[in-house]
Amino acid sequence: MLPISANAQSDVELKLGIVDKVGMHPKGFYSASMDITPDEYRLIIKDIVKFHVIAGKKIVMEVSEGASWDMVRLFCLSNAFAALLHQRKLIPLHAAALLKNDKLVMILGDSGVGKSTTMAGLLSYDLAPYSDDVCVPVESADGQWLFYSSYPMMKFWRSTLELEGIQIKADRQIRPDMEKFGTYFHDQFDISPKKPAAIFVLKKVLTSDSLNLSRVNGMKLFQHLESNAYRAEYINASDLKKQHFHFFTSIAQQVPCYLLERSADGIDHRLVTQMIWKELSKLQHE
Repeated sequence: MLPISANAQSDVELKLGIVDKVGMHPKGFYSASMDITPDEYRLIIKDIVKFHVIAGKKIVMEVSEGASWDMVRLFCLSNAFAALLHQRKLIPLHAAALLKNDKLVMILGDSGVGKSTTMAGLLSYDLAPYSDDVCVPVESADGQWLFYSSYPMMKFWRSTLELEGIQIKADRQIRPDMEKFGTYFHDQFDISPKKPAAIFVLKKVLTSDSLNLSRVNGMKLFQHLESNAYRAEYINASDLKKQHFHFFTSIAQQVPCYLLERSADGIDHRLVTQMIWKELSKLQHE
């Protein structure tokens, strides 16, 4: 994260303490390891940490003895902060994002479809990193959607770092049990919200051995976008159905969106980035 001055106003309180039970709520979800209501969230990661997120303002962490602080931080950023945003009626989007002419090029898709590889490839053009895999939307007074980044680190699998033509230095391994590595970009990190220029949804298909790029809209686009809500499993118990529908309906009307279908058997990553770059160049001249 970025450092701030000692006297800066804090936005979220994180504290060590005992994690309490979550109160009963008619729309809540309750299980042995996770409880979710519109204003409270409890998560238990066995032998690592328990979280209690309260009213979009506070995160209490009960850390297990001997737990890795790297793992505590990982689950705090990925799970607890997602719940905190939901409590603020914000729905993060699971998307990589790059900056082109101060607007966002957003890459969406299921795990393993090639988001990080595509992001790495696009960095070789004149695009700058903005957010690795989470963007937080806010609606402006005039109804336009802008997105905030998450934090200044990109994550890449070892296989991506070893691809020809990709020159990225890994700064740290994300988890000891995963061949995934982080690359910091604090010196380029932009904390201001940005308007999206285009959204590309990547999809692997069995029926093609080539690439196909098509513009999508309507219900098909809505389904692609909503399937990329970050921590979507929290939404119903967080009472976000109304916000969920409004966000994905309006963003689909505001931003050019494309479906890029690629062979499930693998395809040269350079062809994917070239196709996206070509489409971006067309948009720039429209």
